[in-house]
Amino acid sequence: MKVIYTKTPGRERGVCYRTKYLGVIATATVVVIDGDFPGVAEAYERAGIQVGDTKPDGGQGESDPHKMGVADLKTWLTEQGIEFDATAKKAELQKLIPQQEDGDTKPDGTED
Repeated sequence: MKVIYTKTPGRERGVCYRTKYLGVIATATVVVIDGDFPGVAEAYERAGIQVGDTKPDGGQGESDPHKMGVADLKTWLTEQGIEFDATAKKAELQKLIPQQEDGDTKPDGTED
């Protein structure tokens, strides 16, 4: 779930808008902070949820799931239909990335 902290909430479907910090939302996959919300980014980062990974202008982020931040990786896994624990850390999420057709699981394509 995308969570946006802002003073001017929108109506985007599937987005949780917050005008004040009420605590970390554990099911968040993407957190965007628009404005002054002291301590919010740090709280989410302590929970293993990356903040600000989405591009507000619609720009493309990292395409290799091995190199993605936690928020983008959770979004990618969801898009692939792969279930995961919402509180999983990055290393646990990376283990869920399917092997490529050539059997390579290394992010840079190198072999041992």
